[in-house]
Amino acid sequence: MKSKKYLNRAIVLIIFLVFIYFLMNIANKTLLAPKNFPVPYRITIDSGQTLFSVSKELYEDGAIKNKRVFEMLMITFGNENRISEGDYYFEKPTSVVEIALRISGKDFGIEKEKITLPEGFSNIEMANRLEKTLTNFDKERFLSLTKGKEGYLFPDTYGFFPSVKTDFVVETLEKNFEKKIKTLETEFSNSKRSLSDIIIMASIIEKEAKGSEDRALVSGILWNRIDAGIALQVDAPFLYILGKQSSELTIKDLATKSAFNTYINKGLPPSPINNPGLAAIKAALNPEKSDYFYYLHDKNGNIYYAKTYTQHKENIKKYLK
Repeated sequence: MKSKKYLNRAIVLIIFLVFIYFLMNIANKTLLAPKNFPVPYRITIDSGQTLFSVSKELYEDGAIKNKRVFEMLMITFGNENRISEGDYYFEKPTSVVEIALRISGKDFGIEKEKITLPEGFSNIEMANRLEKTLTNFDKERFLSLTKGKEGYLFPDTYGFFPSVKTDFVVETLEKNFEKKIKTLETEFSNSKRSLSDIIIMASIIEKEAKGSEDRALVSGILWNRIDAGIALQVDAPFLYILGKQSSELTIKDLATKSAFNTYINKGLPPSPINNPGLAAIKAALNPEKSDYFYYLHDKNGNIYYAKTYTQHKENIKKYLK
């Protein structure tokens, strides 16, 4: 009888060990971080993105082992129909449970800060806006990391945890720019202009055009001047080099010696004067054809066009005097 009792205990122990092994095997195959987890890993989730598209991206990037496990965890956390959009950064291999907690917005109860960086903001303006909201943001480091990247930080509404690192903020803005530009890949390949020229022109359009109605036409006029070898003679760069609006400019200002002064230099400025949005970039890519070479805005923002300088002078007398 004793031998039978010990045998039963041994069988139960074996079954228990097999069960534990089975659970550990499942955990290893599904819950733990993949061996080749892409450190550091960054993922941007857009508003309205579905659970299935997120799980597919995570799986294809090598951040999770099993899409279905991630989806079930998200459903368990009660956020399958409303993904918490924003930018996520993982400095070390992370389990699918923690990833799901972060993306469902249930990670330690920390709320993300929504920060809007408007179209046409310069790097300095972006830094000032970010500094007001993010507790660990280093303005000087941001400006150092983004030196020479004016125009290539995408203006948008972002969701950042308050303690996010400055380096991650910069990487997020750059990554978003690349993502948005990719949607215009066909238009760029069909354009005779370089990416650099398009972004520089878009940054000018962002300040020169008054709304969506005249972006494409202003773009066409400015490209007409470039192609004809005529100086652009636009005021927007003076906001960048002098911090002055058109109404504040003097005759002396217009003679300022600078590569960005489009009154004394032909062609485009050497680099963008701000960070343009997608609409301005599209306008630079798709200028509206016309015979106009001049335009001006009156005090109410209405725009007037002219084919010749004589007509332009008449518009100045008529609408600006």
